[in-house]
Amino acid sequence: METTSNAQMTTASNSTAEATTVSTPFAIFVKILMETTPQEAEINTSSNSTTEGVVYPTASTPFAILAKTLMVIAIIPNLFLNPLMLVTLRRVTSIQPTTKIFMASLTLCDLCRSLWGILILTSLLADTWLLGSFLCAANQVMLFLFTALSVSTLLLLTVDRYIAVSHPLRYPSIMTVFKSKIIVCSTWATNIVSSILINGINPFYTTLVIGHNKRLCVAETYDWRVYLILVLVVLQLLTIFIMYARIAMIARNQARRIAAENQAGNGQGGQRINTRSTTTIIIITGTLIITWIPTLIRLAIASQNQWEPYVNYLAYISTEAMLLSNGWMNVIIYYLRNKDLRQALLGLLTDWRQRLSQRFRP
Repeated sequence: METTSNAQMTTASNSTAEATTVSTPFAIFVKILMETTPQEAEINTSSNSTTEGVVYPTASTPFAILAKTLMVIAIIPNLFLNPLMLVTLRRVTSIQPTTKIFMASLTLCDLCRSLWGILILTSLLADTWLLGSFLCAANQVMLFLFTALSVSTLLLLTVDRYIAVSHPLRYPSIMTVFKSKIIVCSTWATNIVSSILINGINPFYTTLVIGHNKRLCVAETYDWRVYLILVLVVLQLLTIFIMYARIAMIARNQARRIAAENQAGNGQGGQRINTRSTTTIIIITGTLIITWIPTLIRLAIASQNQWEPYVNYLAYISTEAMLLSNGWMNVIIYYLRNKDLRQALLGLLTDWRQRLSQRFRP
């Protein structure tokens, strides 16, 4: 009797476990069926993702709110400060015309990146990608384009300062306004063509459907193109550091020579090199590196596939907001470091206020 009772209990427990095993996949299937509309199923079928038909969990609400807040804080100041910077540069006469051209190129790059960021912000606030697969692929091209342009323009600014310090007498003939315009246009054209050829053909950004009716424009995988842009950025930053080290040596040697000649009493020590503009470019470069650190950390983690797609997407938005913030930080650095820029800005704002007061005067 005891053996029969034990057998019946074993059979019942096995039946319960079997029912649990059967009901669990069925419940999951019903949940997927309830949460997936026919349109989402069609997108999953057409997607190149290997995770077809899988519903991913979404991240916590605080992380999503943080990403949206960072994106808004990054874009709105850029849309106001960068156009103001472009107008102010035209009124400043103390900055060399060639340097102003390179500064305007960097400012225009930050402005264009912010304008494209409005599209990303729209989809972020809507909690789904609204722009289709073509603009998702174009998003990859634009991200690589503006990243390459910002670092390349900083390199041009550094080369401009290096020539001004190392060859001060020949600088006006070496770096003319026409040459600087040709260099800037060539840099933009080269980066646009290379970004289209490298990232526009067979893009790895795709629209991915996750739970709660969300479509994301995310990287399906991280291939050699990601590491190529990182290598190019690192090489350009190393070149910038080498030039800064050379500029510092030149300035120090000239300061020693001036001090020695003044001590000798001949009074012909010459004029010390003005490195204020060079220091400004150094600060801008340091700010760029600081804003790039979160992106490098994210790529290192995401390349190991340790995040869910939605978490990866929010992490990408947060780090992209940091890179966008570098644009309005540059404008603030310009204004804090250059007295003439501040005066030109105050004069510009005063003129606008007078015009508005005259127009709306009763």
